[in-house]
Amino acid sequence: MAQLLSAPPVTSCRLFTALGESMARWLHLSLWDPPTFQILQCHFMPSTESPDPSPDDSSSLLAFHRAFGRELHQAIRSIPLPMGSQVLDAPCGDGFYSVALARRLYPFGTVTASDLSDAYLDRARTAVGRRVRLSSVKCVKADSYHLPFDDDLFDVVWCARSLISLNDPVAALKEMRRVVRPGGIVTVLEDDEFHRVVLNGPVDLELDVHRAVAEAARKRYGSCAGVSPSRRVYRFLLDAGLRLEWRKTFAADRHAPFNPAVRRYLRIHLKEKRIFIADYLSNSVLAAFDRAIDPGNPMSLFCRPDAELTCLTTLFLARK
Repeated sequence: MAQLLSAPPVTSCRLFTALGESMARWLHLSLWDPPTFQILQCHFMPSTESPDPSPDDSSSLLAFHRAFGRELHQAIRSIPLPMGSQVLDAPCGDGFYSVALARRLYPFGTVTASDLSDAYLDRARTAVGRRVRLSSVKCVKADSYHLPFDDDLFDVVWCARSLISLNDPVAALKEMRRVVRPGGIVTVLEDDEFHRVVLNGPVDLELDVHRAVAEAARKRYGSCAGVSPSRRVYRFLLDAGLRLEWRKTFAADRHAPFNPAVRRYLRIHLKEKRIFIADYLSNSVLAAFDRAIDPGNPMSLFCRPDAELTCLTTLFLARK
């Protein structure tokens, strides 16, 4: 049995159920179009299926959400969510997306936030407890490969930037397919380390960094494709028995001077990237990289008046 860590429901979904199927169809918010907004996904590979997040993982997630929350909420608004929907966020990480989903569903519907990590579930419960005007949110300790839910239970399953932490993404997606109702949707938000954060630094340095990322990924994951989950999502979805309905890649731009939230996130992201690739850069290239990311260097990305940051991410929507 799953361990339930439930936040108090704001409004019971039973009220919606009482409206009846015909009323539900009438209330369906169907007049939506996949928007042309931008999404920014930049942080460096936190693992939501690890037993516990490290402090660095937590601060990276928090900094990312604070810097780019507006675009992430737009991502949530791009998926069709009929009133009263039952939504699963798996793995939920720190609960950012669970809160966004519950805010969109308010006052009807239920969000179930599941994760294997007790530490992340604690953060999710805290995030839910700090908000008002949310639909019911339940936090459930669960393994993504063995979800403790009945077949055909949810209308929507949301999975954001978690495939890199799963040894068998197809098995996890098959579980998501199992628990979503016929005609329901599984949404996957993913990115590609090679093109996720594009900075207008020296071209030669950028090429050296890409080569180092490929070598580091090959060493850690057995293939340089290990840090490019978005390139493989289409095949993963098909292998899991899901039908891709649409996918969109979004770009977000930030220009100097970066605001404090973006600067903080960029510092954390570049520090994590340095740790990941340092062993695969020559001493001279590593020194050039350090100069480029040093906030105290007037020619660094933090100080140059022409500094630019562009990020890419892809949203996949598939149906059962």
